[in-house]
Amino acid sequence: MKNEVYFACIDVGTTRFKAALVSQKGEIITRSEYYYHGENDLYHEYKMSEFKEALGYTFKRLSDGIDMNKIKAVGITGHGPTLVPVGKDGRALFAAVGYLDDRVKKYIKRLVERKTDRITSTMYIPIALFFKEELPEIYKNTHKFLQSFDYIAFLMTGEFAASSSSKGIKPWDKKSLDKAGLEEEKFPPIHYMGKRIGNVTESALKIYGIPENVPVFAVGVDFAAALVGTNTLLKGKSCERSGSSGGINLCWNSPVNDNRLLSYKHFIHGLWNIAGITSTSGKALDWINKVLGTAEFNYRKKTGSNDEIVFFPYLKGERTPLWNPYAKGMFFGLTFQHTKDDLIFSVYLGIVLSLRDCIEIIEKNKCSFDFPIATTGWGAKKDWFIQLKSDVTGKSFTKIQVEDAEILGTAIVCTVAAGYYRDIITAADSIVREKKIFTPDKKKFHHYSRTFMLYKDLQQKLIEYF
Repeated sequence: MKNEVYFACIDVGTTRFKAALVSQKGEIITRSEYYYHGENDLYHEYKMSEFKEALGYTFKRLSDGIDMNKIKAVGITGHGPTLVPVGKDGRALFAAVGYLDDRVKKYIKRLVERKTDRITSTMYIPIALFFKEELPEIYKNTHKFLQSFDYIAFLMTGEFAASSSSKGIKPWDKKSLDKAGLEEEKFPPIHYMGKRIGNVTESALKIYGIPENVPVFAVGVDFAAALVGTNTLLKGKSCERSGSSGGINLCWNSPVNDNRLLSYKHFIHGLWNIAGITSTSGKALDWINKVLGTAEFNYRKKTGSNDEIVFFPYLKGERTPLWNPYAKGMFFGLTFQHTKDDLIFSVYLGIVLSLRDCIEIIEKNKCSFDFPIATTGWGAKKDWFIQLKSDVTGKSFTKIQVEDAEILGTAIVCTVAAGYYRDIITAADSIVREKKIFTPDKKKFHHYSRTFMLYKDLQQKLIEYF
């Protein structure tokens, strides 16, 4: 295409770093990804040079045979709570610490017991408290705490900035920082979705090959990018994300007052984001495959009886509905006849039972899923798994033209910021396309409903032991 332009889109994921060049029509021209080095089972941290190496690795491959001068904007999103402490020169002072780190649990518990804001008390604030109380020298020398994706923006622009999709889900604010005893000056000002953070510097051009002076735009956390990338921008529309953690987000026209859910203003005026979150979904699958020494799961080899194994994916605590960082996982219903494949399937099923739990809690708050649920992430690669979600929840699901809706959503934000569309809704309507719809099997839904009743009964009995 003669007038084709590219948008460089970056998703700093929990397990892997993804980058792609996307056209103004939403077509992925080329993409690259980088898997982070192995994690400690107790800690959730990334070595100091990890994100910098990931950026260099992916962009070196993106530039192969591509005219990088066609890049008109850069957009950056990424996984939720991770903080990088940096000095005045922008150098990382310590490993980036994430929300699944066992060292952070007690600070989450402390803030939850104080009944502080659910969003900040279980996300970034406890990580910063860990640094202040257990690594005081690092905390003292920290000029700014940056989210993982904000650190990437700094490497490109030299600007200390925080990014967020909307004021409804800010990573921090003065009130929450003051309550926790944290200094406000250690946290950069927030740029909201579509705002320019800065321009690519000469040094970034030399290191990463991105043309100098290309604008870099804020997108916010990855779930917000996924909402844009699945066109989940209307009341009753929803998006289910399969990542290292998982979650369901429903667009609604009013807030929900239920402490099992997150409820905050959408970046689309007049809407609210109602969310349920599973802390370890993809991580649970990584774990079971590692324990069993398996590489791939063959759904057709599953041999279990009608009595399903019930698995609770609480391997690093749980958010919805427990909000307990000390919750533990469990298998229930094992017999001699079960195989490796049955165990692996039970983990898939446990993830989906957790999803149904979130959906039913949302519906009990007088909300409704009025459209097929858009699915994205690793789970969107497996048609049988999408069908399982439909059969277990009783809802229709749809997948779009790409599996990484976060990348597509980031591109859509860039198209608007660069002036190719007048607003996010218009751009998403033009770019996002449904690829396939999955509808529930009534007989299987009836069967899995019995399994879900057992899941809920066991869940209530387990709470006292966490």
